[in-house]
Amino acid sequence: MGISKVIAVIGMAGSLLATAAPAFAHNHCVRSGASATAVTSDLATVLAKEALYQSNMFAGRKGKGPVSVSCKYLGVVTKCTARRVACK
Repeated sequence: MGISKVIAVIGMAGSLLATAAPAFAHNHCVRSGASATAVTSDLATVLAKEALYQSNMFAGRKGKGPVSVSCKYLGVVTKCTARRVACK
């Protein structure tokens, strides 16, 4: 392979990376979360999942993978937090 072909291949690879970079820039993922407090654990879980869905939807993100929910009993009420990876 001649030097001109090597330079052409390197130039082509560089131009492909330059055009692919903006496509990857918009695929930003975050671990989002939302909390809810209710009298029962089941109700707090449903409300936390809905709050997470609404938060991601209004931010323009789509959920990716399963939703993890953790709940903590606070005397009379239960506080649940739902978390999920979401990408734009």
